[in-house]
Amino acid sequence: MAGLIKKEDIARVRDAVAIDEIVGDYVTLRPAGVGSMKGLCPFHDEKTPSFHVRPHLGLWHCFGCGEGGDTIAFLQKIDHLSFTEAVEYLAQKAGITLNYEEGSRGPREFGRRQRLIDAHRLA
Repeated sequence: MAGLIKKEDIARVRDAVAIDEIVGDYVTLRPAGVGSMKGLCPFHDEKTPSFHVRPHLGLWHCFGCGEGGDTIAFLQKIDHLSFTEAVEYLAQKAGITLNYEEGSRGPREFGRRQRLIDAHRLA
């Protein structure tokens, strides 16, 4: 397992990737007032949109099921990734090199699980 990612790098990754771009890969988002977007929640069945994304805050929340969080939490939930895997994925997408705490190992190669997730996305 990879070591701890430095907090500064996690903050850089959160700031570098727009939440609406990541969520938009999974959910069709439409404008919903000033600074907000909405769509159908990917975590439960619904007919009217209760899933809201606030790009200026970097947060999402579903008023139907109560789930919510930031970009990292969204990827963890939708792709069943660990925190480290989600941060590494976003860093790769943003072109950011992550630094790990001293004495810990560097990034691990994506294993079989990640390859299956990538293959599923392509299908």
